[in-house]
Amino acid sequence: MKKTIWPLGFVAGTMLALAPVVQVYGQGSVTLYGVIDAGIGYSNNVAPALGGAGGHKFQLTSGVGTGTRFGLRGTEDLGGGNTALFVLENGFSVANGTLLQGSRSFGRQAYAGLSNPRFGTLTFGRQYDSVVDFVSPFTAAKQWGTQYGAHVGDVDNLYNAFRINNSVKFTSQTWRGFTLGALYGFSNQAGGGSGNGFANDRAWSVGTSYRLGGFSVGAGYLLVNNPSSGNTNGSNAGGAVAGDYTAATNIFYARPVTRQAVVTAGAAYRFGQATAGLVYSHSKLDYTDRSSFDIHNIEANLALRLQPALVAGLAAIYSDGFVDGARGITNVATTTHPRWLQINVGTDYSVSKRTDLYAAVVWQKAEAGAAVAAVDAVGGPTGAGGRYQIATQLGLRSKF
Repeated sequence: MKKTIWPLGFVAGTMLALAPVVQVYGQGSVTLYGVIDAGIGYSNNVAPALGGAGGHKFQLTSGVGTGTRFGLRGTEDLGGGNTALFVLENGFSVANGTLLQGSRSFGRQAYAGLSNPRFGTLTFGRQYDSVVDFVSPFTAAKQWGTQYGAHVGDVDNLYNAFRINNSVKFTSQTWRGFTLGALYGFSNQAGGGSGNGFANDRAWSVGTSYRLGGFSVGAGYLLVNNPSSGNTNGSNAGGAVAGDYTAATNIFYARPVTRQAVVTAGAAYRFGQATAGLVYSHSKLDYTDRSSFDIHNIEANLALRLQPALVAGLAAIYSDGFVDGARGITNVATTTHPRWLQINVGTDYSVSKRTDLYAAVVWQKAEAGAAVAAVDAVGGPTGAGGRYQIATQLGLRSKF
């Protein structure tokens, strides 16, 4: 009997002796957070798909200003300044309670990693690419313009039309105003299989930013190989952007894409109660029929803080496209040189630290060889023969 009790007592005593060490080096926290965003929106001439007939649309909206979500954020002190961390973030519709991002449990973000105060942070999972991290904050859409204010078709992913699965991501610590980042998303498919295996729906990106006083600048690059292979009936249901690469207003993804490359840059300068910004992006899509589409987006925006709780903004976006290897793109561009013009107007009023009211109006016109307008997130492009689209939104946003 004594032989049985002795080892148990020894183990219990050892655990008690180590308890202070565990308390010092195992301290951590888990935070529940979220955003509830609901409103009423109107848009004109909305078609359910390219080439369809359009009509006026009134709708109860969710997440137009900021994606409705709830999430868990956890950290654990590992000692020596090292930290283990995780984020699980769910996207859902407050209008009907359904899951978004392909009905994923944590479709917005899902990752775990390690952070070091000297070197930076390394994370693994479903994450945002470097274009989103380093350039999208300069856009009007991510500040006050709502999702409606994203560039036509969100072809540059600056409003994160898709996220990157199976990804490894590194973000450096900020050194003298500079921050660096890189990401690689695996296809998770065996080499030599259907669609060239290893490269079939993989992605990688790099980015950087610099901040000095009221001036800030950022740049990013994103490349995705065979992104359409992750769509329904595609050759890789587990790839880097599987299930994310389609939406009614992402008109440039309606045809199978073999390669997408995005180069972006943005800058902002704060003076007094105003902040002026510039954003540039160049996206090139290569299609399976060996045609390609280049589009340059140029955005200028201005935000004014009229009162401590009131912000108003104005932005103009010019999108210049070029089709190569074809005379046009069916139901998108009738010639080789389509163009779009877009104006965003918005305002935001903070009722409290957690709650605000916002309003936005977005006008987009298809010019020259552009066949349709496509304001992001309104539910579809303009109907056949339509050349402009207007979207308005009144919303309430509460954060916790």
